[in-house]
Amino acid sequence: MELEIIETEAGVTVVALVGKLDVDGLRRVDVKFQASTVARSQPAIVDISRLDYIASLGIGMLIQAAQGLQRKGHRLVLAGAQANVDMALRTSGIDQAITMVADVDDALRVLGGA
Repeated sequence: MELEIIETEAGVTVVALVGKLDVDGLRRVDVKFQASTVARSQPAIVDISRLDYIASLGIGMLIQAAQGLQRKGHRLVLAGAQANVDMALRTSGIDQAITMVADVDDALRVLGGA
């Protein structure tokens, strides 16, 4: 499991999750993920286009970050879910709490450029 941080010029943080977000993956990225999203106190996009698998703990990590940002007046948007990850997220109902879009460009439009 890898985490890549890309900060856009529009004041939006883009974080890419790569690999499997299972128990071991969560241990590797959770602290850095929270620091890269919630702690930055700005809108965030999570690029999950290269995420192969997500466990319930990983879904919890995303919800925790979205709630933390919401408390600070910002949004988190998920972008680019592959079919199996998309199904897991929608089955969990996360799409009712966190906006999910096709790609990072769509996410930037949803956030209004920042």
